[in-house]
Parts: sequence; structure tokens; C-alpha cells
Amino acid sequence: MSEWLRRLAATLLLAWTGAAHAAQPPAAAASAAPPAAAASARITLPPGIVWQTNEEDPPIGSPKALRGGTLRDSIGSYPLTLRLMGPNSNDAFASWNRLFTFEFGLVKQHPVTDRYMPWLATHWAVMDDQRTMYFKLDPDARWSDGKPITADDYVFTLEKMRSPHILDPFFNTYAERNFVSVDAIDRHTLRIVGKRPSWRPLFDYGLYPMPRHAHTLDADWVRRMTNVPQVVPGPYVVSEQIRGESITLTRVPKWWGDGKRRFSGLFNFDKVVLRVIPLERRLDWLRRGEIDLMPAVPVRTWNEDFTFPAARNGWIRRAKIFTEWPDFLNGLHMNLEAPIFRNADFRKAMQHLVNFERINQNLLYGETFRMVSFFGGTEFANPELKPYGFNPAKAREYLAKAGYFRPAELRQRSGWGRVVNVVRGLLFTRTDTDDVLVNERSERASFTLSYGSKQLERHLTVMQQEFRRAGVDMKLRLLEPGTNFERGLERKYEMTLTSRVTGFFPQPRQYFHTEFQKKTNNNNIWGYTNPEVDRLIEVYEQSLDPDERRRAMHRIDSITQDAAFYIPLWTTPFIRLAHWDYLRFPETWLPPRTRQITDHMVSWIDPERRAAVERAMRDNTALPPDGEIDKDAFGIRKRRAAAAPP
Repeated sequence: MSEWLRRLAATLLLAWTGAAHAAQPPAAAASAAPPAAAASARITLPPGIVWQTNEEDPPIGSPKALRGGTLRDSIGSYPLTLRLMGPNSNDAFASWNRLFTFEFGLVKQHPVTDRYMPWLATHWAVMDDQRTMYFKLDPDARWSDGKPITADDYVFTLEKMRSPHILDPFFNTYAERNFVSVDAIDRHTLRIVGKRPSWRPLFDYGLYPMPRHAHTLDADWVRRMTNVPQVVPGPYVVSEQIRGESITLTRVPKWWGDGKRRFSGLFNFDKVVLRVIPLERRLDWLRRGEIDLMPAVPVRTWNEDFTFPAARNGWIRRAKIFTEWPDFLNGLHMNLEAPIFRNADFRKAMQHLVNFERINQNLLYGETFRMVSFFGGTEFANPELKPYGFNPAKAREYLAKAGYFRPAELRQRSGWGRVVNVVRGLLFTRTDTDDVLVNERSERASFTLSYGSKQLERHLTVMQQEFRRAGVDMKLRLLEPGTNFERGLERKYEMTLTSRVTGFFPQPRQYFHTEFQKKTNNNNIWGYTNPEVDRLIEVYEQSLDPDERRRAMHRIDSITQDAAFYIPLWTTPFIRLAHWDYLRFPETWLPPRTRQITDHMVSWIDPERRAAVERAMRDNTALPPDGEIDKDAFGIRKRRAAAAPP
């Protein structure tokens, strides 16, 4: 898997996490080929190459899975584009769009064993230099339009990432920094050469294919391809679009992966219909039977709203599935380009005004954990970090350092101001405006917090009250989810509440490096820059010493926490799922390495159970109980509780 997979947007999410373990590195093969060959030289396999594969790990899917049917799910907003690169390609639809494209890489980390397994490649070899790799492609692999997938399609991927026509600085920079070359040895054999030795070469330098025959890279590429469905290596293609309402994915007829062991029990639906439904309306659609599942159920809905007949009678089931994935970035983000947040003392005051315990106990039923680190759930989280903690007195100290005081306090510093205070006290009634802090330039301690889900208003209103008591005016602004996310990418906000899914390995460069501070439309949404952090990122990415990498990341964690531009909120080590009884899952439900419910597509529709549900609804009878709501086949709950900060 590669770095761009971590650029996934989430419009909805409460995070779930766990302790990530380093994947087992492949054994080194024979001596490395030269990093770059002359353009005229024919590239061949090195002598004595030792190929690796992994046919031992169990299939990810269940042998009980049934093929067929239509899955009806939801997304929070209509796609801004169907492109995989360029402007707005990181929106609510991105996780679905990439599931059958970006995530169809050469190899895949098995979500239970963490070992690499075949995906589009059947065999691979990593050279001793830890940057040169060879792959044998599956000769059966076909694009969704029926054309064969060849090594030249991987060559085209690098060409496309480098192209100025895609208008995507992330991919342009990523290609330049990471790849020397991608070379076709023959139709089904590939060489990839990275720019430096890597401690995780299959992760850093792995690629997905792009169909050369389906793209013309020119100045009109972005406009022309904005709403064109992708030609994909995976099993589903966009087949229907109803603007503002739905996107339909249809399974590729006679998909090339059918019958292969590694794909057994996966991708079981004939169609997937994604309805555009506001997050706060999803339960209504589920209850009416217009969608089949509701992942990421909000905690209040989970605890209070499943009292209707379909839930009481077991026609709709609930499952709290424990998973083990690094923490999402879920919290309040401050734009360092906004004048009010350029002052670090003011930002630290905001940290001390968030009453997490009040929100967790009163609104989240005590089910969540407070996040601290940017890298939570991994070995790279600094164990010394502690949350800022709710402390209004400390917040007032930082506000004073930042130069903010009650208006009357500032006026009291001069003789004329003291007179004004006396006159105001005699003639005017005290107003709320008098309680908002100001600085000597008469600038108020006031800003706007934008967010993309009405379900979050209860939590934000509690925060707003605490802020106001401290003299800070935090205005709340609800935006359409896609708009809120887009404004974050473009840094057109003051403070925003948003979540971002994370990868198996942390990717600090895309969040913190100066190269992305100089541009917008990337994941450095704060506009953060720090030369020491830039250097430490290089250490993390390049050092082959695991202790040195860990120290570098712990230092980054400490520096960024002290910069105080991100207020981490809550995380949970599970996914709350509500679904109709006929939607079935394996006995272990989801693999532990699961970010969101769609990651591995292990579920299926059981026609017999659908018929049983229909009979029960017709007769108004209950289905038999379905066991405990908590699904923890891998013992994750106990591990997470033991690792939680005090």
C-alpha cells in the first residue's frame, strides 16, 4: 500500500483505533539491480532473483458468503468529482472510489496477520538495497473494460502522477520525492525503483495501475474527466449517477478475480447503491427499509433511538464491532493563517477550554477515549504526552498572555477609561458584549467554528458555553459536509471540526511538512510549518534504525502538541453498526485491521433470511435473538483499555 491511500476523507466519523504493529518485512532477495538504467538499455531480471508470495494466510472473506443482491448504503454528500487525482478528489465518495482503484495495489497487507499477500501481483522480490522491487503481475488481471492490465499501466501511473495537467501538487510532489523509475520488463513483469532505502519498501513504493488507454494527459484533463467513471482493476464500476441523489456501482461481469482464493468471500453484491442522505436522517431511511445498513451510528442514536418495532423484534440488528486501527484525526482544527490563531498562547487557551469529560459523560455515555497524540494507536505515539485538560483558570492566563482582557479591565488602565467605566455602570445595563475579551486593538476574542453534521451541535453547544464563560465568543456555522471538508483543504476557515481516516503507518509529511504549508488543497489544513519537524520527518521516512524512527516521531508529537493548533477529541475502538437481519457477516464480523465498514466488503445478503424477515414483518413476530451486541472476536477491548491514557 502507498501513501496516497491515506488521503481519505471522512464526512461523518467518530474514530475507532487500536495498536498497529509493523508488518513483517520481506526477506531480501539477490543483489539489487542498478537504481536507474540508461534509456536505451533493456531492463532484465537480476540473476538469482528469489520470488516471494503468500498463499498460507487464510482468505479474508467467509466461505459462507453468498453472491448476489443489491446493497443499499448512504453517503453524506454527492461526489464533487469521479476523478482520482486533481481538485476535489478527496471528498465523501473517495473511500468508495478508491476501494476498487487505489486499494487494488500490487500486494495487500492481510488485515489479520499483517503479512503481505498477493493482490494484482502474484509474486514479488525486494532487493538488498531496500528500494528496488520486482513484481509478477497476475496474467488474468483485466480492466473493467476487458483490456488486459500490463506492466505499462504501472509505468503510466508514474507518468500521470508527475504530470502538471492533473493539477495535484500532492501527487506531483509524491512522485518526485519517491520514485526513480517504474519499468516494464515484459508484459507481466515490473520493476519499481525508489529514491532511497526504505524500512517498508512494499508500502512506500508499491503502486496501483492506471489504464493508459483510457486517459489522454493534456491541459483539459481535469475538466474532461471530472464526471467520467473510472476504468478500474477492481470488481465494481460506477454505472449510474443521479446528481445530488445517488451513485450506483455495478459488479463487473465475469470479473477476472472471480474464483481466485485471495478474493473468495469478498465483493459479494451485484450492485451497491449509495444514496445521498444527511447523517442525521440515516436512521429514518434504515427504519423504513430504504437502506440496508447504518455504519458509524452516533452514540445518542445508539443508546436512545432503537426502540421502534423493527429493532425490538430483531428485524434490524445492532453490532458493536471492535477493531484495531490507528486513531483518526478527529477534533477541532485551527487555521494558522487566520489572524486570531497566529498567537500560540491564544491557541493554548482554546485547548484548556474544551471540557472533554463533561461531553463524554453527559453526551457520549462514557464510551469514548480522549485522544492525545497525532499518532494514537501506533508505536509512534509519544507515551509522555498528556491532554491539555479542562482548566478555565489556565485558559485565562494564556488569554492574558495573548493580550485579551475584559473590555472594562482594559479601560481601567487609563484615567479616562476609568471614568468611562463609571459612566457606563451608571447609565447602561451590562450586556453579553461586555463579557467578550478584547485586545488593545479592540479586536474581540471571537471566531467561527464550522462543522458538517447537525448531529454534532449538542457537543459543540456545550463547548460554546464553556468558551463563552471564559470570554471567548465561538460562533457555530453548520455547512454541507462536502463544503466543510473542501473549505478545510483550502484553509478557508478559522476553526473547523473534521475527521480524517489514517493509514496503517503514520504519514506526517502530508500533514506537517513545509512543502504542503506553501500550498492549499492538501492535508496540511492548518498551514503548519516548522524546520525541525521537517528534518524529523526525513528521519522517520529514511532511517533504517527503528529506535531512531520512533524517537523522531515522539519528538514530532511533542512539538506539534505544544504548537496547539489541533484539539484532539474522542475515539472509540469499535464500529457501531445497525443493519437489517438479512445482511450477514463472517463469524468474526470484521478483520481487526478495519478503518470503516466498507474496507474489505466481507458482508453479503442472505435470501432465506430476507424471506424470514419479510414473514416476521407480515406476521408482526420477533426473530430469535442474535447474541451479544458487542462483537470482539480478537480481544481488542481489553488491550485498548489497558493502553488508554490515565
